[in-house]
This record gives sequence, C-alpha cells and structure tokens, in this order.
Amino acid sequence: MARLIILGSGAALPDASRDNTYMVLQGRESSILIDCGGSPLHKLQAVGVDLDPLDSLIVTHHHPDHIYGVPVLLLGLWLYGRQEPFHIFGPQRSVAALASIMDSLEWQDWPCTLPVVFHEVEMREGYKVIESPEFEITTAPVEHSIPTIAVKMMSKETGRAIVYSSDTEPCEALARLAQGVDILIHEGTGDYTGHSTPAQAGAMAERCGAGKLVLIHFTVLESDLGAWRRAAEAEFNGPVELAEDFAVYPL
Repeated sequence: MARLIILGSGAALPDASRDNTYMVLQGRESSILIDCGGSPLHKLQAVGVDLDPLDSLIVTHHHPDHIYGVPVLLLGLWLYGRQEPFHIFGPQRSVAALASIMDSLEWQDWPCTLPVVFHEVEMREGYKVIESPEFEITTAPVEHSIPTIAVKMMSKETGRAIVYSSDTEPCEALARLAQGVDILIHEGTGDYTGHSTPAQAGAMAERCGAGKLVLIHFTVLESDLGAWRRAAEAEFNGPVELAEDFAVYPL
C-alpha cells in the first residue's frame, strides 16, 4: 500500500525536533518528494525509501524553507549513480528559481550524468501534474505571498486521497481541491498574511468534509501545541492530529 511520510513538520524557523515541512509519497513502483528541505537523501534512507524509484519532486513554491534541499538532492542522486531522468514540477517562478540556483552553482560544468527535467505547473484548479499506474496527482493555486500550489495525491489502488495545503490563507480553490478528502494536511502557522491559524485549518477541514485533519508547518514561537489542536478541534468534528517528523499516513 502507498504511504505518505512526513520528513519535516516545522515552519520556516525549525527547532531541534522539527525540520522544515516536506514529505515523500512512496508507492511500490515510484516515490515522489513534495517540497525539499534539509538532508533529503539522509532522511529518505532513514525512513526506508529506496532512492532508485525516487523519480520526481513537486515544489509547491520557492520560499527557501521549501526548496533549499534541492541542490544537495540532485548532487546526491548523481553521486548515487542515478542515470534515469529526474523530474521537477512547480509553478513557473519556482522552476525558474531552481534553475537559477543550479546555474549559480555552475551545475552545467559538473561532470554530472544525471538528467534533470523541469516541468511548469499551470496555476489553475485541477491541473494534473502526474498520472502513473499508482497515483493521480493534481494541484490548485492557493493564496500565499508568491505563486503557490496545494497538492492532491490519490492512490489508484485504494481510491484514498490526501491533500497538502502548502502555505496558504483559507481560499476557495483549496476547499474545492480537498472536497471529501480522506486526510487534509493543512498548515497552521498562525495569524499571518499568506498563512492560516489552526482554527482556520479546522474550519477548512469541516467545510471540505475531510476524514481527518493533520496540522503542519508549526512555528517554534508557539509553545502550546495542545492549544493549537484544541483550536482546530473547536471548528472540526473529525479527528485532529499534530504532524510529527517521520509520521506515516497510509494511502
């Protein structure tokens, strides 16, 4: 059975127990990173994700805490001996930023045999990013300070689906993408422009009819995470969890 593994659950300012937010969707035949924080190859191997089937990365937006692991990911895959193309999907500005970062590192002058293919994700609802024998992955634009996408991951084997909100204020496009979803993984950074409070995340889960709400993207400035969960539970009648690094959600 496919599973989604949380590799980091913290906000832009992490702490000793939470890395920046990113995750990996692992299937029998392929694995897909969603955003890319620190030391990705180390963490993937630590949670038992084989590097051979890792074929794609979906970048939700290009704020540093969501992409800074990309150069070392590509370096590591090359040194690991990967020969098959590695695909990176993201909004146009995110793809351009990543290409620029790699250019600044003089990637083109490395003796690198790893083919990297960049794909622009259109900023429209229901855009199909990946369709494989195992997964259907679609996206929708959400409300952040730069172009950002939420990601819906559906297992073709089970029909179950998980939506990751990425960084966003409550918005209609996310509500439509997550309608009836089994698990909504929603940021709860706080009352900041381009972000959501735990209560707003709970209200979104209730509106979508989600089976479960998982709060993610915590800031270390908030010490009472129990209060975060209670705020979400006050708005959502279903179960609420606080994401933890290395938590696993079957799909």
